[in-house]
Amino acid sequence: MNTAPRPLPALVCGVDDGYARPLRTLMHSIAAAHPGSVDELRLIVLDQQISEANRKAVLRDADRIGLATELRPAPATDPLYPVSDWVSGAVYVRLAIPEVIPDERRVLYLDADTMVLGDLRPLLRQSLDGRPIGAVRDPQNPVIGRGIQLPGWEELGVPYGRDYFNSGVMLIDLDRCERLGLFDRSREFLSEHPDKVRFWDQDALNWAVDDNWQRLDRRWNTFAMSPQATAPGFIHYAEADSPLAQLLQDEKTAALVHFAGPDKPWQDTYPASSLRDTYRLFHDYVHAGGIE
Repeated sequence: MNTAPRPLPALVCGVDDGYARPLRTLMHSIAAAHPGSVDELRLIVLDQQISEANRKAVLRDADRIGLATELRPAPATDPLYPVSDWVSGAVYVRLAIPEVIPDERRVLYLDADTMVLGDLRPLLRQSLDGRPIGAVRDPQNPVIGRGIQLPGWEELGVPYGRDYFNSGVMLIDLDRCERLGLFDRSREFLSEHPDKVRFWDQDALNWAVDDNWQRLDRRWNTFAMSPQATAPGFIHYAEADSPLAQLLQDEKTAALVHFAGPDKPWQDTYPASSLRDTYRLFHDYVHAGGIE
């Protein structure tokens, strides 16, 4: 009888050229967090037309750190999907996961602006109790109606006070998503209600999943709040539902840190902080490898 353990679900990231270098930084953080076990992990990159130089750099780094990595072409984003602020159409590339990765039944999606500090294997093995997605409640917009997410929620029939998750880290059961039509419903929402989108794919997924998602521990998607909190004029608008003191405390036990928002730790203007310094340990290593 074959007693070999089943392979762990694949990690998935989606990038265009603007996030190819942060992807490589994330890869180095994954390797550093899994000494002696990185060979148990696999990474699939949804490649939204990154340059040949960046493809070679990603694969060169993958070979160097021993992380099995595959780049798969991802379709261009529908130009009618709304974009704003600091994002491009690449923000929607995760909606192509079922199309680009039909051979995987369960994956862990990670935004390229995340940093891994802890062992991901417990998360990869976590049960979703029959739900299509596991995620963490968004710390800055945690509930519908008391944030700026999903404008027009009342017209859409979404209950006031319903939990709202951040899509930067998602454990996804692709079989369950297919049965529920989750990704199709998300794309339909973007096409039919572009005026009711504030946070892009995240609004669409929260609407489509209809609160049928597994709540993950906050350590799996901990926002880098301490650098933001030092910025002049910073206001934490979600204090009643997501106290800032708790979010700052969460950074001490984070397994995955997420640099959500327009300010990124690789930018010169990012506030000095221990999280920035930790991130740049990996980022500077990548910078020394060549590609910008």
